[in-house]
Amino acid sequence: MLDLRSLYGIEAAASIPLSECFVAKPYLLERAGIPADGGGSALLFLLPYYTSGGEGGNVSMYAVAGDYHEYCKSLFADICPRLEALMPGARFAGFADHSPIREVEAAAKAGLGVRGQNGLLISREYSSFVFIGGIYTGADVGIWHDLICGVKIRDSYEPEDCIGCGACRAACPAGAIGERGRIDRDACLSAVTQKKKLTAEEEGAVAEAEYVWGCDICQLVCPYTKAARSSGTLETPLSYFKEKLIKTLDTATISRLISDGEFESRAFAWRGAGVVGRNVHIKEENGQ
Repeated sequence: MLDLRSLYGIEAAASIPLSECFVAKPYLLERAGIPADGGGSALLFLLPYYTSGGEGGNVSMYAVAGDYHEYCKSLFADICPRLEALMPGARFAGFADHSPIREVEAAAKAGLGVRGQNGLLISREYSSFVFIGGIYTGADVGIWHDLICGVKIRDSYEPEDCIGCGACRAACPAGAIGERGRIDRDACLSAVTQKKKLTAEEEGAVAEAEYVWGCDICQLVCPYTKAARSSGTLETPLSYFKEKLIKTLDTATISRLISDGEFESRAFAWRGAGVVGRNVHIKEENGQ
C-alpha cells in the first residue's frame, strides 16, 4: 500500500466512483486507456498552496510559486507507476485542473470539503487555497482500500455547501458572485486578468484591481480561511509552494524572468508574457 502522507505529504485524500462524477471530458480518460462509461473510480486529493511568504503582492497566491501543473505532472509520474506495480494490468492516469471531471463537485461529494458560494472547494483544514488532484482508473472504487493507506470511502456521496455567510459575495470587487453560488465568470477579476483582449471597461477594472494576475479577495475574507489561519492549518506543508516565490510583478521582473528563461515555469505564463505584461503596464500607467 502507498502512504501518501509519508511519501508525498498529502494528508487529504478520498475515493469516488466515476458514476458519481460529472465526466465533462471523457476523451481525456479514453486517451489514457481508461473507459469513460464503465465502473471506474478516482482518487481525489488536496494540495494546499497558501504560504505567508506570498502575502502582500499583486499576484494571486496560486501563482506565486512555480507552476503547479509541473508539480502535479511530476507527482503523477511517480505515483501512477507505483500503483500499476501494486495492481498489474490496471491503468492509472493523473489529472489536475485540465481534468475529465468537474473537480469541485466531485471533491465535495467525496468529502474533501464543501462547495463555496464563490464556486470553489473549501477544505476545513486549508480553506479554498487548495489544488485538486485526481488519479483515475477503470477499476471499482473498492480497490483504493487495498492501494492507499487511510483513504476515505464514503457510504453516500452527498455534497455539502458552505455556511453561506455571503462574505465572499460582499467583498468581490467585480460583483461576480451572485446568490446561491451563481458566478459571472466573465466578470470575475481573476478571469479578466487572464483575457487576451480587454474592453475599455475591463482595462479600467484592471487599473483599479489589487492584482495583475488572478484575485484572492473572496478567499481571504472567507471565515473558513480565517479559521484555518487561527488554527495553524492554512500554511501549506508542501515545500514546493514555499520556494522561488514571486509575489509582485512589474516590468523589470517580467523582463528578468524572460531573459533568465524562468518565465515559462510560472502559472501566469500560460497566456504568454504579453497578457500579464499588459496588466502590469496598465497598473504602472495609473501610478500603481
